[in-house]
Amino acid sequence: MKKNSIFSEFLKKLVLTISTILLTNSLIWAQTISGTVKSDQGIKLLGVTVVIKGTTKGTTTDKDGKYVIEARKNQTLIFSFVGYELQEVAVGDKKQLDITLKEATESLEEVVVTAENRSVSAQKVPITLDLVTGKTIQKQGVTDLVQLQAIAPSLNIITNTIFNQINVRGVGSNQGAAELSDQAVTVGIDGEYINRPVALNAALFDLDRVEVLKGPQGTLYGRNATAGAVNIIAKKPTQTREADLGLSYGNYNSLKLNGMVNLPLGKIAAVRAAGILNKHDGYRESSGTGAFNGRIDNGNMWAARLGLSVNPIKALSIYVAGELSKVDQQAPSQYGVPMGNLTELKDKEPISWTTTLPNDYPVATAGFMKIDQSAIRGKIAYDFGKAILSYTAGYRKVAMTGYQPLNGYVPETNSFHNDIASSTQSHELRLNGETAKLSWQVGGFYGDEDQNTARGLLLVSAAGAFGGQVPFLNFFIRDVNSKTSAIFGQATYNVNEKLGLTFGIRNTSDKKVLGGGNLASAPFGPPSIIRFFYPNVPTSATQAGMKPFEGIPTEGSWNRTTWLAGLEYKVDANKLLFAKVSTGYKAGGFDNLGQYNPESLTAYEIGSKNKFANNKLRLNASAFYYDYKDQQVTIFISTAIGGAIQNAGVSTVKGLEIDGEYVATRADRFRFSVNFLDAKYDDLKTVANRVGAAVIERNLAGNVAPMAPKWTLTAGYNHDFKIGKGILNAGIQTLFKSDYYTTAFNYAMDKQKAYTKTDINLTYTTQGGKFDIGVFAQNIEDNRIITFSGFNGGNINTYNWIFGSPRLIGAQLNLHL
Repeated sequence: MKKNSIFSEFLKKLVLTISTILLTNSLIWAQTISGTVKSDQGIKLLGVTVVIKGTTKGTTTDKDGKYVIEARKNQTLIFSFVGYELQEVAVGDKKQLDITLKEATESLEEVVVTAENRSVSAQKVPITLDLVTGKTIQKQGVTDLVQLQAIAPSLNIITNTIFNQINVRGVGSNQGAAELSDQAVTVGIDGEYINRPVALNAALFDLDRVEVLKGPQGTLYGRNATAGAVNIIAKKPTQTREADLGLSYGNYNSLKLNGMVNLPLGKIAAVRAAGILNKHDGYRESSGTGAFNGRIDNGNMWAARLGLSVNPIKALSIYVAGELSKVDQQAPSQYGVPMGNLTELKDKEPISWTTTLPNDYPVATAGFMKIDQSAIRGKIAYDFGKAILSYTAGYRKVAMTGYQPLNGYVPETNSFHNDIASSTQSHELRLNGETAKLSWQVGGFYGDEDQNTARGLLLVSAAGAFGGQVPFLNFFIRDVNSKTSAIFGQATYNVNEKLGLTFGIRNTSDKKVLGGGNLASAPFGPPSIIRFFYPNVPTSATQAGMKPFEGIPTEGSWNRTTWLAGLEYKVDANKLLFAKVSTGYKAGGFDNLGQYNPESLTAYEIGSKNKFANNKLRLNASAFYYDYKDQQVTIFISTAIGGAIQNAGVSTVKGLEIDGEYVATRADRFRFSVNFLDAKYDDLKTVANRVGAAVIERNLAGNVAPMAPKWTLTAGYNHDFKIGKGILNAGIQTLFKSDYYTTAFNYAMDKQKAYTKTDINLTYTTQGGKFDIGVFAQNIEDNRIITFSGFNGGNINTYNWIFGSPRLIGAQLNLHL
């Protein structure tokens, strides 16, 4: 009741504020601004982004370089286009604004971001972020979040069988964090929040950009932004008639088709349809006596999006989009080693044990993984003159079913049956405004999620004892309803033209209710016990053979206030210094042992953003220190209990990041980044698995956090060759990561050795950009990179690994109609 009363009182105050603004600004209306955007060589530019500074309202130019937008006299328009210098123009009394953009041949390109929920140049935002443009994503062949980490150096993603977990600066939902817990990094597509590890298999296509914000972001974004936020911004419908078609083909019979059609519907509406198909043969070979013969780790997915923008009156904008995606492929293969026959490890942890990991290996079955997702999201914004009120909402349904072999060797011993479904809705009401002295925003957030999980461990090796039927060794049904609500606000006050002070606060209330039950007994025992055999699975927690929860809490509530305090100092137009302290929070929850506590983070950061050498050199740097308490870490307990979440006592994360770009000549550009990270547990009392024995208590104090390489370096170089009337762009970029561990235990076989991953591309673009054709190669070194490892002891006694993609080569063609 207290949570609802707080939220209701906030809404009352918000409505009163809106009414006051509406009455005092009834005479302030936008005016229609139109014009043409050309290059400094007189070429009409298609696809130039035109946004109102300080807002998210914008449009793009059509094939004739023309645009139309509604703006007020006191506002400023920002014109940005890849390869050209950003330009800001005050509206004033002008109804016609024709713009000439200067080609960024010997200066840096600027990109407008909405990291603070308002449009501003990335170099002027006092937030450390990785920015990846849609053009880069397409050129590099990136189609999902896992591939994105190759070009966003602070991002590390674990592929734990069917689950993806994201880490930023060594903070994230490591080692699975169970399928029912929350992510520590907020991921959103146009304001729709994606919280489930399975849902993070969503496709990336037809994007404007991806912003990876580092550090707690709770005073600006939805929920659970302990480690940061990943904002995926799709391209929106515009008043431009255009179409794109792309085709890519490469080794492993990889085929990618993507397309887009944008159509204006009169003068007040537009529609945009986009889609992608991506498939490839298996990356690894499986063969052997009694094994599945063929290639494993194939891919097969498609996705589509339909968006509609409507501006019925000058002050009102409406955007709604629907999205579908489908994955239907083999389950991620795991290489495995049976540990039970290693007598030297009996009753011990495999702390220093080592073995050679192969590229190809036999599996008993390829299994399968099917994921169906559907989503609808939208945003309504009304411009009152001095403030903008916006409502953003999203609803997503995810249904996953799969058969996941776990032992990773032949003959098949243990496998997992998965049925996971979730429905998530989020609603956010935000009021924001900006003056010369003050930019501010206040809002309310509400989320509701239902999760239905039915997972069971199959003991395939026991089929002979049951007449060929495969029994379930355990089966867990978990139904969790999560409700979250919050009120938040953030404001920046400009003391003078150089100094700005920022303060933000957020109060969040979470409530979770657990339902379900467990298998009443293991399959071995007297003939009177009820057994379940695959594929006939329990369908209810109350049916015979299942038992309800006993002795554990089934309901929990948490409330936490987080905040941010910072300052920024503009040395001049090209140099920004900033410092801030912020706090983050992620709700507690339930596992198979009961309830675990929330986690919290206090982050300290100083940074600088700079442009030198007449806008030819960009150099940004930041240093940070995190004080992390009660970090949620997943540990496998036993086949009867499964995984459980432990709260780490204290851990610390500190680091330094430097990134830059240099335009040497009209044709030569260099990019680089240096990331240093030191993430360790100061105290983590937990339990550890042993070979053929029960777990023992352990303190992992001093261990390095998972997915936290001490050094991450990137370097890239691009050169433009003038060929005829077109441009041939040759690019190379390389990523270096020092060695790191994939689990908190820091076992010898959890260590991924230091590696480099180099990508190259050659792309020829015709004058006017009507089409481009190119070739590419990814992971030239053909390194086998560990994306997951895990040891399960007790009576499972297997060590498993999952690997990333090998060397990929191909060619692509893109048509811009």
